[in-house]
Amino acid sequence: MSSVIRCDTPIQGLVLRIIKLNACGVPITGDAGGVVVIESFIQVQDSPQYDTGDRKIQRTAAGKLCQNKKMPDEYTNDELTVDFCAWNPGIVPITLGGRLLSATESPTGTGFALGTWADITEAHWSLEVWQAPGDACDDQGNVYWPYHAWPHLSDGKRGQMTISEDPTLLQIIANTFNASPLWTAGATWLGTGQVIYGDHYLRNLSNTAPPPEACAVSNYTAP
Repeated sequence: MSSVIRCDTPIQGLVLRIIKLNACGVPITGDAGGVVVIESFIQVQDSPQYDTGDRKIQRTAAGKLCQNKKMPDEYTNDELTVDFCAWNPGIVPITLGGRLLSATESPTGTGFALGTWADITEAHWSLEVWQAPGDACDDQGNVYWPYHAWPHLSDGKRGQMTISEDPTLLQIIANTFNASPLWTAGATWLGTGQVIYGDHYLRNLSNTAPPPEACAVSNYTAP
């Protein structure tokens, strides 16, 4: 039996969303949580990681191959590198376990601090990216946005920074971990119940528009 599928040609990155999670990969609601939606990113680079299987070789007493078996390579996780051209201070506490600097007078949240006190193992978050619709439309004229989701990221690291006459970029590097079925943040774009334990990356076409950018950190409300 054949399945009806929809193809598309994704291009450009429109908007990116980061949501603070607990250690189990579940979005944190209320004041302890955090959501950042931003358009000012340069790229999201996804590098799948694999453990290379050993080759098992045994020779006979005459020096001929008796056993020659290559163990299979196995997928372990994805490594993500995200480059931001706009420095949103709210990103750092969520992804790197940094501290937000709050002025005694408005405006607050103008900067951040990082140091040896920051425990990056406590920083868990998810990342979603929406791309331009391109030619992803149906016969009724509904627009479909290419949507990417990495439901559980940690091991966050700050990449190399260069201060010069060129724009100074903020780079965040992280690894994917097993998703939780309780990560419902992408339900509007993936569908309810689509995320299962062990997922690292999901991709879909959705006729639900991406969220608007907000240069702020807001509380997360489960769908």
